[in-house]
Amino acid sequence: MTDPDGGGRAAGGDPREELRRRVRDEDPPPDESRVVLRGGPDTGSLILSHARRVNRAFVLDGAEVWAISVFVALEDVGPGSARGILQTKLRTYASVYLPAVGRLRQAGIEMLPTPARPHFGVLLPGLDTAPELFESLGELRINPYAGGQEPGGRE
Repeated sequence: MTDPDGGGRAAGGDPREELRRRVRDEDPPPDESRVVLRGGPDTGSLILSHARRVNRAFVLDGAEVWAISVFVALEDVGPGSARGILQTKLRTYASVYLPAVGRLRQAGIEMLPTPARPHFGVLLPGLDTAPELFESLGELRINPYAGGQEPGGRE
């Protein structure tokens, strides 16, 4: 529960911010028609570290929350497409993970649309599920747009 006078802070003196107030009012992305993008490489311990960082800053509906950041290609072309995200938001990552939304859902992982489109928080039910999340990210792939490069060497 949030404190109505606390600027979005959790009730009961918890200094963490209530994450729910940052959630976009948006339908979840379709399972197979959209891809999740996350800069890599990741390890189980790195996922744990990122999830703990979110937990130190936020609660969700007044409860503990662990999450990592991803982007979801919500458009076929343009800045919200996989190419657009790889060229801009993930251009500093030489390698990325590109699982389908459905792959994460099959692993029992929820996605929360926050804070700015096409950003999502991938919610872990608990820290003990980090290995399943890491496994569901799949194979690490080369980002062909890393460093501002175009595929084939054009800038």
